[in-house]
Amino acid sequence: MSSVISIAAAVFVGLLPVDQADSATDRARVIAAQSARVETIQRLVPSVACLFSKGDQAGGGSGVLIDKDGYGLTNFHVVAGMLKDRHGDVGLAGKRLVDMKILGIDPGGDVAMFRIDPKERFSAAPLGDSDELAVGDYTLAMGNPFGLADDYAPTVTHGIISGLHRFQAGVRGALTYTDCIQVDTSINPGNSGGPLFDMSGRLIGINGRIAVEERNRVNVGVGFAISINQIKRFMPMLRAGLVTPHATAGFTVRDQALRVLVDKIEDRGAARTAGLQHSDELIRFAGRDIHSANDFLNVLGTLPADWPVEVAFRREGEVRRFNMRLAAMPLPKLTRDAPNQPRLAFDPYGPHPVTTKANRRAVRRAIELFQKAAGSSGIWHDGVGIVGSGTRTPTGAHEEKGETISWRVRASSDDSKAEDAIPDTVEATIWSELLSMSADKPAKGLRVVASDEVRGRICVVIERKLEKGQPQRLSFDDETGELLAVEFTHAGTGIVFRYEYGSVQSVGTMRMPRARWVYRGETLFAEDSFTEMAIEAR
Repeated sequence: MSSVISIAAAVFVGLLPVDQADSATDRARVIAAQSARVETIQRLVPSVACLFSKGDQAGGGSGVLIDKDGYGLTNFHVVAGMLKDRHGDVGLAGKRLVDMKILGIDPGGDVAMFRIDPKERFSAAPLGDSDELAVGDYTLAMGNPFGLADDYAPTVTHGIISGLHRFQAGVRGALTYTDCIQVDTSINPGNSGGPLFDMSGRLIGINGRIAVEERNRVNVGVGFAISINQIKRFMPMLRAGLVTPHATAGFTVRDQALRVLVDKIEDRGAARTAGLQHSDELIRFAGRDIHSANDFLNVLGTLPADWPVEVAFRREGEVRRFNMRLAAMPLPKLTRDAPNQPRLAFDPYGPHPVTTKANRRAVRRAIELFQKAAGSSGIWHDGVGIVGSGTRTPTGAHEEKGETISWRVRASSDDSKAEDAIPDTVEATIWSELLSMSADKPAKGLRVVASDEVRGRICVVIERKLEKGQPQRLSFDDETGELLAVEFTHAGTGIVFRYEYGSVQSVGTMRMPRARWVYRGETLFAEDSFTEMAIEAR
């Protein structure tokens, strides 16, 4: 091994100027870099998977485990042929072949989530931040090109990021790569669905497309990966076994004289309602400056339906802004092989026992993480409550003195069932019921329905059906479990109220939010700040 490292070091050092190549320090640095790279690869190998149709190891694709409970990511086109029964096989390094279930799918963005046998804990790849990438960064691609991995040990290739924010058109609304990562890291047939890592071993993308020579399928030096930050927005739905529609803005744009102008606007869309007009200059969308129509398409393509965005545009020299939620694009019409082939003989978007169970697991996961984040396990029972006091400041009245308010969350509270219960009481009762709920057996009527962003944080949205009235919507941070928002229709007035939370702090052994924003419909009504909070026992 040492002789191999010495030869490799000599090769690398030979690329340096003579005065540096003679330096023992430089030689040591090169050897240390190689050793670190080898260690990173060895650490990641157990998380890389070879994916096959059930009982058929001809061809196949790749995937990567992202969770110790066996959840993994791959391309939709890798598992599209397995959707009828939602089963397949996964090969892991060490000649292990295990059963795989296909959970949520994103045919528009070419992503799917799978889960393997949960009887053991698995090695998982940590998620990175693809927004931090730069052209020239080194990357590692791992997977099963050309079916070479007879023992399921992945092939590893090394290269650089050669482009960012690329757009690759799809087919009939499917397999569209927006804002994707371009690499010269060798990616070939069989690598599809496999991981793209940075040199620290963090997952930054899922490999899926290549540029090939006209008469074969061999990579000519340009590959494309779906960014992990795009996938993160869809992950709460994928984990829950949902089909994930992408967003449409309700308007189109065109490039004209170095400006991006609004072209067409849907008559009944949110953008039209907000006042956007033909020929307005779009300058910012969903947190990113827009310099071309391609910029707009790139950002839009990374967002799920119903995602909240801020839109900034210029009209007659004046910059204006509005917030809206994005509508859903129609789901692609899937066919057997190609666009001109007949449709599938089954409904790939319909309910399935595998996805139903996945949704229940996702609900249990969210409730368990919430109670862990709140610190309520073992202490929340009859007679216990949280009492807070603070100030409510109406919107637009920040220079005025706010009114004093209290917040009282009590175990086993049923005050919200009264028709005349005020919205604050309904909201407090929702908290009480969540804190009292069993994570192993959550209340009936709970189901993951969407992902969302609340004050910059990605969350899983659970809908709770009630015996009477409209369902409630509960939004939990997808990583920490913190409750970020509750939404319900007030029985007495028919108004939709939404409460959002922040500034979580310790309250005895628990952790509760000290900041709260109250919305009536889409309008921010008041901001609450709780300066005093304590656990109350009776």
